[in-house]
Amino acid sequence: MLVITDGSGEVLGGSPRRVQAGDVVLVPPGGLPGLVGGAPDGLSAISIHFEGEGARWDTPCLCATPAPDAPGEDPSRGAVPPLERLVEENEVHAREFAGSPLMRLIRSERARGDDVKRRMLGALQIWSDAFQKVLCARVVFESHPAASAIAERHLADEIGHNRRLARMHGPSRVRSWDRGIAAASSWFIERMGSASTEERTVLVHFVIERCADILLTAAHALFPGSNYFSTHAQVDADHFRLGYDLLKSFPGLDVAPLRGALTEGWQMMNMICQRINDIAEGGDAAMDLPPASGPAGDSPRELSMAPAAE
Repeated sequence: MLVITDGSGEVLGGSPRRVQAGDVVLVPPGGLPGLVGGAPDGLSAISIHFEGEGARWDTPCLCATPAPDAPGEDPSRGAVPPLERLVEENEVHAREFAGSPLMRLIRSERARGDDVKRRMLGALQIWSDAFQKVLCARVVFESHPAASAIAERHLADEIGHNRRLARMHGPSRVRSWDRGIAAASSWFIERMGSASTEERTVLVHFVIERCADILLTAAHALFPGSNYFSTHAQVDADHFRLGYDLLKSFPGLDVAPLRGALTEGWQMMNMICQRINDIAEGGDAAMDLPPASGPAGDSPRELSMAPAAE
C-alpha cells in the first residue's frame, strides 16, 4: 500500500493515473508500480509492505522524481538529467518484470521440481543461443568507435555462455525450438541492424542485461552449483553500467526515441519470458528438433567461436 503524504505525481505501471497528497494506492500481490513526482516539488509517500504470500522485501516500489517534460518545471531547482529519467523509467519496467509470472514461478516451491527445472533450462537455452547472435549482430553493425569497442568487449565476456548452459542438461539434452522465443529473438537481431547506436545500447544494456540480472540472479537459487547462473549474477549489473557510461558520454543525448526503444524492448523480453514460463509450467511445449551433429551441447547453427573465451 502506497500512501501519498505530500505533493503530487503519477503512478506508473498498469493504468497510469494522477495522485496527490492523501491518496492511497493499493498494490496487488506481485504488482510493483512506480511513482513519478510532478513538478515543481515532486512527492513524498510511505510504502507499506504486508506479510503474506505476496509480500516483497527485495525490490523498492518508489521512483520519486520530477515528471519528464512536465510543464512549469523550474530549472533552478535542479532538473533531473534526461539520461537519469531514462534509467528511472527502465527501473519501472524492471520492477514490473520482477512481478511477472516467470519470476513468481522461480520464487515458488514448485520451481524446485525436477521437471519444472528441466523444462525451464530448455526454454532458457533457446533464448541463450539467440542472444549470442544478437551480440554478434551488434558487433557487425556498430560503427561508432566507442560503442564498437564496448560491443566487442561484451561479446568477449558472453561468448560460449550458451554452451555452458547446454552442458547443464547433460548428454541427454534434446534441442528444441519455440515460435514465440524465436520471433522475439529475431526482432532483437533485426534491430541490431536497423537501430541507432543509442537505441542498440538501450536494447542490449538497459533491457536485456537488466532483465537478465533480475532473472538469472533469482534462478541461481534453483541451480546453486551452476557456474552459468553464478557468473551472470555477477556480471550482468556490470554490463548494464557499460551501456549507461556510453550513453552518458554522448553530448546532447536525445532520449525521446530511446524511450520508444526501451518500451518496445521490454515488451519483447516480456514475451520471451512469458513463453519460458509457459514451457516451464508444462502448459505448452517447445518443439523438439532433429539430433544435432557435432559436440554435445552444440547445434549446427550455433555460433562456434574460440573455446578459450569460455
